[in-house]
Amino acid sequence: MGKLKVASLFCGCGGTDVGLIGDFSFLGKHYSANNIEIVYANDIEESACKIFEDNFGITPDNRDIRVVKSSEIPDFDILTGGFPCQSFSIVAQNPKRLGLKDERGMLFFEMCRILKEKKPKAFIAENVKGILSANHGEAFPLIINEFKKAGYPVEYKLLNSANYGVPQKRERVIIVGIRKDLKKVFT
Repeated sequence: MGKLKVASLFCGCGGTDVGLIGDFSFLGKHYSANNIEIVYANDIEESACKIFEDNFGITPDNRDIRVVKSSEIPDFDILTGGFPCQSFSIVAQNPKRLGLKDERGMLFFEMCRILKEKKPKAFIAENVKGILSANHGEAFPLIINEFKKAGYPVEYKLLNSANYGVPQKRERVIIVGIRKDLKKVFT
């Protein structure tokens, strides 16, 4: 089997991508390389794109994802995206946490659009713990439902990065979907 191709939305500096690619050592443990190739990356933050390029040798598309046509993205097997968290974070106070009432909080719809149009095998999305309670608990079920409507049975877990060797308590919701017709279950 050839390399799995990844499209990375809201790629930032590439934290998710490092984990997918593997072949690194951390706290005395070596993580083997995975059969992964990043074929597309996108982030609107110019400084993050520069760091991503330095880390991976790939120049991210720096356009607003809302103007990127799916046809402009190379074919891929896995879509990743840490869609913007400011709208969902419980630390957001100025302005107050708006969740889906903020345009950044709506950007997960762009992941759904690309999933519907490109139909990759799977996706991995990540966001802050506050997404579970945003908009009085109404945002998260809507987000999960939209991923399901894109054709992906969805599983999610709340994980604490401190349990994985990261020197900080950083709770994140990880959402994984595998295309329905593949009849695979993520556990």
